[in-house]
Amino acid sequence: MTQRIFDRENEKDMADLWDIVPENIVKIRKGYKSEDGYYFNFYDTNNTTGFYETLFLNINWHDKTEITRPIPEATEADIGKICYFWNGKMLFIGELRHIEDTDTGKYYEMGAPIAGNLQFVHCRRLTKQEIEKLC
Repeated sequence: MTQRIFDRENEKDMADLWDIVPENIVKIRKGYKSEDGYYFNFYDTNNTTGFYETLFLNINWHDKTEITRPIPEATEADIGKICYFWNGKMLFIGELRHIEDTDTGKYYEMGAPIAGNLQFVHCRRLTKQEIEKLC
């Protein structure tokens, strides 16, 4: 039986890989090859890790050691929803009010009266589980 090798530099391979890995896994770190398969570290949304052996995953790493799940950016459908906003290391949670691509950012959040409109480079909608944790 031929085993598929997921190529880290192939967009289709990475999309397929993230489709078969459970949704709570956000990062895979290279392990080593054993007689029985491949070992990988899987990191979940709570930043906990598990070291697992698997026979069905084989990854061409191209001298890299880690793969991170792509973050789906907010769309027009997310306006009015609670979102994470970030610029580099600055993280903010609020309601997405407007999307407009400019030189300084793309996503707008109406902050508290003191903060006024805040503009961020990145934004993603919070999951129901994340909202429940905040409440």
